[in-house]
Amino acid sequence: MLTRLASGTRTGTAPLPRTDSASPTEIAALAASADPAVRMLAARRRDLPAGLLDALAADPDAKVAGAVASHPGLAEPRLRDLARRHGVQVIAGIAANPDATPALLAELARRRPPVRKALRAIAGHANATAPALLACLDDPEARVVAAGHPALPTQAITALVTGADLRSAEAAAANPSLPRAVMTELLPPAPAPAV
Repeated sequence: MLTRLASGTRTGTAPLPRTDSASPTEIAALAASADPAVRMLAARRRDLPAGLLDALAADPDAKVAGAVASHPGLAEPRLRDLARRHGVQVIAGIAANPDATPALLAELARRRPPVRKALRAIAGHANATAPALLACLDDPEARVVAAGHPALPTQAITALVTGADLRSAEAAAANPSLPRAVMTELLPPAPAPAV
């Protein structure tokens, strides 16, 4: 029933309740299917054993590989291989992977043409460094997220605080790396003492 459903119905990106409760044997059977839509059902599970996760990441179908790109447990060489084989179809998932290294994130951020969804994921990634975050400033949505990232260079934070984009200015003003001197300049003047 589940395999027929996968082939003919749009199921979204979240795991289906039936696949969430499937046994390891059932998940392995789904992952071994000849139908990429069925393999994708297995790929959406976040608790895949390492061997199965690697096998699905090596899948020739970009949608299957993309479904596991954001899963923790994929090593940097596997993430780079995913990006090389499937390009823009999986880049946003790789950028959202909690195990993506700072170097990989910087490389993904410099891709041309840029992958906007990837820039948004990189802007909020804990491993993002200054070079990656600076590349995110070119995208209006990613800029808002990057403005609040503590790894953003102070010069960029200061420029965003005083810039015309109010959402980015607000996020930059809340950035814990905002220099104290800039914070003080942003405060309204103290009220005059009562006479």
